[in-house]
Amino acid sequence: STFGRCANSTNHGRRSMAETPPLGLVGDASVLIDIVDANEPVLALIVQHIAPVIIPTPVLGEVKTLDEVRCAALGLDLVEPTLEQLREAAIPHPALSFYDEVCLIVARDGGYTCWTNDGPLGDECASAGVARMRGLRPLLHLVESGALSMAAAVGTVEVIQTINPYITQAVVDDFRRLALEADRRRTGAP
Repeated sequence: STFGRCANSTNHGRRSMAETPPLGLVGDASVLIDIVDANEPVLALIVQHIAPVIIPTPVLGEVKTLDEVRCAALGLDLVEPTLEQLREAAIPHPALSFYDEVCLIVARDGGYTCWTNDGPLGDECASAGVARMRGLRPLLHLVESGALSMAAAVGTVEVIQTINPYITQAVVDDFRRLALEADRRRTGAP
């Protein structure tokens, strides 16, 4: 299962992990922007087939192409951080923005998985004992479960590449290989 390799992974899903799906995915702004701008319906598939997608309200403000109405239509859970969580996030951190700190704190306090590609946020998750899932990993699970075709998943990543300079051709090629492996597991093909 894809969860076994990537729910907690920071090494591209090659380490064995527990088979338990996350209780919820707290998405950072970058991951949400990538998915919303490339293939918004994928968010609803993630909610239906993987875990609730939780968006702290301050983070929603960073995602210009998503609003409360769209969140409701897609089944996304908006969470208003507590005053205590906001105070903690407001303490300056040398490597994290306020919004990244909010994601980390909400994930930590709720027992959720932080859904991010951000290196410093991932490092802080590891230090705080918060599970992390990289941004494209849910698409692989959707392919493996049959909820999203391999072509649609790869196409989504190719669109993300056009809007996110951190998604290089090497990332797309690696994703294509992993999506093919996920599709083979789904079909039982060698």
